[in-house]
Amino acid sequence: MSVITSKISIEKLPKRTLAYIQNIGPYQGDTELFGRLFTTVMKWAQPKGLMHDPSSEAITVYHDDAETVPEDQQRISVGFTVPESTTPEGEIQMLEIPEGNYVVGSFEILPSQYGDAWSQVFDYIRNEKIIPSAKMMYESYKNEPDTHPEGKHIVDICVMIEK
Repeated sequence: MSVITSKISIEKLPKRTLAYIQNIGPYQGDTELFGRLFTTVMKWAQPKGLMHDPSSEAITVYHDDAETVPEDQQRISVGFTVPESTTPEGEIQMLEIPEGNYVVGSFEILPSQYGDAWSQVFDYIRNEKIIPSAKMMYESYKNEPDTHPEGKHIVDICVMIEK
């Protein structure tokens, strides 16, 4: 495991609405898949003016445990936060990200380091004897990696926890 500089803390995060497209099947390391999914949601959201809100977040929700669910059955939802009143359309669905307490790991990483970053978050959860909730875990992307001088992703990994 490579060494990654991070900040991990417990934070209360607000409820948000995610406009997303879902993928079922292998996704790990498939940057082209993530690009296609985000592009699909952007093409839907831009004409509606939903991409102009500076508080909008790009998010990937992971619905299944990659260690226990077969790869061809693993579900991810990729999209952007939108106003709660937004209506689903076509293949674009809406998902509520619940308010609650989350372990939040903030990282600046290369695409190849996502697995190590997730390991650090779950090591923290184990070491602090925190009980993760089965309700929600996701990545919130904070930059466009193409604009980073080293091509790094600035990302928060968020795992909902029991109170």
